[in-house]
Amino acid sequence: MSFVSIEFGYLFSAVFILLWAIPNSTIRKMIILSASCIFYAYWDWRFLGLLASVTVVDFYISKQLALSQSDKMRKLLLSLSIIFNLGILGVFKYFNFFIDNLNFLLLPLNMQLGNLKIILPIGISFFTFETLSYVIDVYRKTTQPANSLLDYAVFISFFPRLVAGPIMRASQFLPQLERGVVINVHNLIAGAQLFAQGLIKKVIIADRLSVGVDIIFSNPNMFSSGSVWLGVAAYSIQILCDFSGYTDMAIGISKMIGIELQQNFNLPYTSQSITEFWTRWHISLSTWFRDYLFLPLAYAISNRLNKQRYFYLKTDFVIYFLAGIITFIITGLWHGAAWHFMIWGGLHGLYLVIERFYFQGKVPVSDRGTFTAWARSIATFVVVSITWVFFRSPSFNGALVVFLKLFFISHGGIQWLYTPALVFVPLIVLGGLIMARNKYTIPVLTLDKPYAIPLLLAEFFWIYLFFPANVNPFIYFQF
Repeated sequence: MSFVSIEFGYLFSAVFILLWAIPNSTIRKMIILSASCIFYAYWDWRFLGLLASVTVVDFYISKQLALSQSDKMRKLLLSLSIIFNLGILGVFKYFNFFIDNLNFLLLPLNMQLGNLKIILPIGISFFTFETLSYVIDVYRKTTQPANSLLDYAVFISFFPRLVAGPIMRASQFLPQLERGVVINVHNLIAGAQLFAQGLIKKVIIADRLSVGVDIIFSNPNMFSSGSVWLGVAAYSIQILCDFSGYTDMAIGISKMIGIELQQNFNLPYTSQSITEFWTRWHISLSTWFRDYLFLPLAYAISNRLNKQRYFYLKTDFVIYFLAGIITFIITGLWHGAAWHFMIWGGLHGLYLVIERFYFQGKVPVSDRGTFTAWARSIATFVVVSITWVFFRSPSFNGALVVFLKLFFISHGGIQWLYTPALVFVPLIVLGGLIMARNKYTIPVLTLDKPYAIPLLLAEFFWIYLFFPANVNPFIYFQF
């Protein structure tokens, strides 16, 4: 069930009416949990059992973690949770990838292993990371266990962010449940505004750009280098508007039923470096990897290097290099079980290492209105766009064909300047730079503003007017 579907409209309307009519806090939580189960079962009801298993196992492990006074037992419980969750993720998402690569190594021996017919549960990467962060935080004693299995089940399965985030921490979500779900007109208006904003990004910008992007990436040899460059830039805008559009809708839906979700995007294409880009793009994921992989990995490498007495190395750079590259390769692998995703992640890790080394640990940020700032932002956008080629291409070989065009090694082809790309690429990039320069943010609509309701109605009418015949699935649903 997609946010952009009539079925979701019926489900959300029923949920909102019930929450408005029933003030009891426990019943409200049960309504949200029931809606989350219906929402997830719409994709494939068989995976409800998987979601329930993850929820129950980690809830009781966290309870035992909080009660146990033995360090050995607490480490054992944490290990069980990590093995359980990563084991499920590994089987469903990476088993066939492992078999395919093993078969390549077995070719000289004339041996081949068969693949399993595995259906990837939608949203598994997201809810796995949420439950892992919860158990780790309880282990670290930075988060208290959920008061009840009901609260924890709502946290893990909360339907606005279940399948594509933003990834929430229990410390951000559970206190809101304990305070109680708040339903009021202010949240309804502000949430509807965010939903409309996300819907515009998705159906008016991202889905229109996808037409030209799909054609160019399906056969880049057909097109001129200029056309491929435009297609690559268009994909950068498409994935931004598709994913940030989903996030806006998720935050808006959640706000309408009284729960706040964290911001996940902050004008990422205004970044003046790759380092800054990762503080503005998919913020919930980048901070998750920072807190639960990069920092523990850097600490472990630091201890190892000190024990081995590598005095001839600039130790802090070596630590950052190893931890950064490993973290971003795993980030790429998190996005998809394929080598081209790992290359995409590894390149971003390499960029960060180069920036840290070149600027000696402190990457500069110029005043947003200067020529230097704009030049850095445009250069960063170009680097990010080129690197997206590995992310978007169906295979490593497909990416190489695109690069032959981008670097003018392969000549000839049709000169096709796709009109939506010519409009939206400069509009989004330059519009973001102007917003950052003037520190402008879209104002939140409230009932005391006379233009609030007319503006909302105008936005939804505009959406209705330009709504495409076919809406593409959200890009991040595949992860």
